[in-house]
Amino acid sequence: MDIQDTKLKVLMAAAELVSTQGYHNVSVREICEAAGVTKPVLYYYFKDKEDVLAELIKEGHLRFKELIDKYIKADSSFEENLVGLYNVYVSYTNAYPYLIRISAHVQLSPLPEKIKSLSSKKTKEIMELINSIFTKGIKEKYFNKDIDPEMLAYSLTAPWGVFIAQGVLFNNIKPLKDNLKKYFDFWKSQFLTKKK
Repeated sequence: MDIQDTKLKVLMAAAELVSTQGYHNVSVREICEAAGVTKPVLYYYFKDKEDVLAELIKEGHLRFKELIDKYIKADSSFEENLVGLYNVYVSYTNAYPYLIRISAHVQLSPLPEKIKSLSSKKTKEIMELINSIFTKGIKEKYFNKDIDPEMLAYSLTAPWGVFIAQGVLFNNIKPLKDNLKKYFDFWKSQFLTKKK
């Protein structure tokens, strides 16, 4: 079996177990059993259970960042990048539900400080990238000039995050894309001042 496949199996098993049973209720042995690997194999890739969780957070950030790089371009217009941002969220949801589950768990559960700190740092990095899109929109006069780009970004992405978490956590993915699009259209009608 490929090294990356083995590591991914461990990460996916850990994400599923931790997100359904809680970090403190899952043992390394249970992760190994779910992944179909031995403890020495897990310890070849990770120092301990906390290291597995940290790797999941890094993996989520990496995959999201890859999608941002794919759909959002510095030389594109604000409107193109806004649609690109929508595509980032839809693509991430379709491709990485296990990372969404673990992200929701990390946000809502008592976990080691190292994990909370890492998650906070990675979230901040992503939000800085997203905020830059809205700063560009303000410069291109799509919004009132005195509006805060960070709050603008959160006004769009936070509800998307709620829709996505609900869809993934409750295994109700089918209406998710429609709900994201409905909210996107509603948001544009409320916030965009520059009309086509």
